[in-house]
Amino acid sequence: MQETLNKICQRADLYKFLSECYYLPDHALIQKVVDVAQTNTFFAELCHRVPVGPELESLKIDFTRLFVGPFKVLAPPYGSFYLEDGRMMGESTIDVRNWYEKDGLDVVINDAPDHIAMELEFMYYLVAKQTQATNAGNLQDIQDCQRKQKMFLSSHLARWLPPFAKNVKENAQTTFYKKLARLTGIFVQKDLDACTLFDVQSVHSAEKGL
Repeated sequence: MQETLNKICQRADLYKFLSECYYLPDHALIQKVVDVAQTNTFFAELCHRVPVGPELESLKIDFTRLFVGPFKVLAPPYGSFYLEDGRMMGESTIDVRNWYEKDGLDVVINDAPDHIAMELEFMYYLVAKQTQATNAGNLQDIQDCQRKQKMFLSSHLARWLPPFAKNVKENAQTTFYKKLARLTGIFVQKDLDACTLFDVQSVHSAEKGL
């Protein structure tokens, strides 16, 4: 049971970490990358690609070029851009907002709801709810959380991450963002592939052994 909880908690933490990586970088993010790299080998290569000290400015410049503008945004971080042929704030954006509202989340936000950071944070929220359900031994809630995770990934985040990562790879000037986009895509796809009822079965088996 504890092993299952640890795995779910780690998934939640990594979604939260990835979400934070898609906001304007600062020294706190650099420290976060270092901390994650020390405990997770999958993201360890990011630690060797993140600028430190005065070089942090190059990361901020690249972030702005890629995701903000002010002129052409080289790698739009919005799902609708990739799901609706370059259209922003389309039907897919509305659907993402509906996902948040149905789960009781406050959708008063400063950016479009299908921004990559927000979709990653929503996944963090869903996995964190699975942690609570697993801790309580509520099999129905665990299944519901896993179902939502798989549906959201397959209908939104995992669908548009590949072309987004390709955009970042082709336009980023820093290796950090090239690596970040690639690892984000791999992590999300692997997580989608692993969204099964394995954890439910593990909890059920553990309860039988009590």
